[in-house]
Amino acid sequence: MQRIGLILPSSNHVVEETLRAWASGLTPSAQAHIARFSVEKVDLSDGSTGQFRNDPVDRAMDQLLEAGAGTIAFAGTAGAWLGIDRERAWRERAEQRTGVKVTSTTLLTVDALRAARSDNWCLVTPFTSELHGRILDNLRGEGFAFGEGHWFGLDDSLSMAAVAPAEIAGKLRAGFAAGSGGVLTFCTNFRGAEAIDMIDVRPSGAVFLDSVLLTLTATGLLES
Repeated sequence: MQRIGLILPSSNHVVEETLRAWASGLTPSAQAHIARFSVEKVDLSDGSTGQFRNDPVDRAMDQLLEAGAGTIAFAGTAGAWLGIDRERAWRERAEQRTGVKVTSTTLLTVDALRAARSDNWCLVTPFTSELHGRILDNLRGEGFAFGEGHWFGLDDSLSMAAVAPAEIAGKLRAGFAAGSGGVLTFCTNFRGAEAIDMIDVRPSGAVFLDSVLLTLTATGLLES
């Protein structure tokens, strides 16, 4: 049995709900174990960014190690606004400290964007315009071509899970209507996967990426 640990923000609903909804696609030999740390507000203030300091995340990792996790993923997107190189340094430190493979949604997303090779991306997030802009800056810094995309202006994590998939789907359609070749829905407490399923008519060659699905697939919990 492959035991995979997921570190979730305390206010996250969507990851566990996605695991249940996609139960038929779960990898039979993999088992998910979940640990949480406190996250309520998501913005660029010191109080918000301080939620992601090492100590609480380390404690969550230690709980997962006690469950026998051989792989640990931080199923959150904070690295995309705190800094992608910072996230890489965090991963290196975490792997040295734990002795197991460690990754994150942000780093898995960077890998997925590179593999997709679209040259015109649309970013859809639930975040504030300032935080959305910081993510865009950091992804563009990795060499990816992103337009401005669409955001919902939210800073309360619980409210992000409450955004209706139909509303998100409207933003996806707008992205493709504006000429985007790929759309990324980015936040692990955001129903992007459900929204993607609502797009009945898909542009030829269109690429859809959702941060929740790619995290669960890349870690081996969902069959690809």
